[in-house]
Amino acid sequence: MITTMEAGKRWTNLSPTGEIVNDAAELARMNEGTTMWSPFIKKSVFHSWAVEDGSFLRLNTLTIGYTLPKAWLQKAHISNLRLYFTGSNLFCWTSYSGFDPEVDTRRNDRVTPGVDYSAYPKSRQYVFGLNLSF
Repeated sequence: MITTMEAGKRWTNLSPTGEIVNDAAELARMNEGTTMWSPFIKKSVFHSWAVEDGSFLRLNTLTIGYTLPKAWLQKAHISNLRLYFTGSNLFCWTSYSGFDPEVDTRRNDRVTPGVDYSAYPKSRQYVFGLNLSF
């Protein structure tokens, strides 16, 4: 994707020295032959350069627990002891180049479903615990 967005292919309003250009003739000359976005297009145009496979396999939530046998706990006067681990968003297997294949859109528009606006990736969480009864 980075080579697709390289300089010379996308529209710009910055001169080689980094100054903003406002002259229409100069902008037309600078952007001659660009293949990416242009502000002179009156409507949104979707192009296949930004379309990629968003299929994924995610382990979202996993809980593993073990309850100790009551025979082990009787001498300590404990009636029940359970140890557990819960993990959220443990892994996501995908070839998608963005942060998260479950893309987030800032616009609520039927024209842009599934458009990735680079939302933050989902956090990974781990919880260890025990349930104890006397």
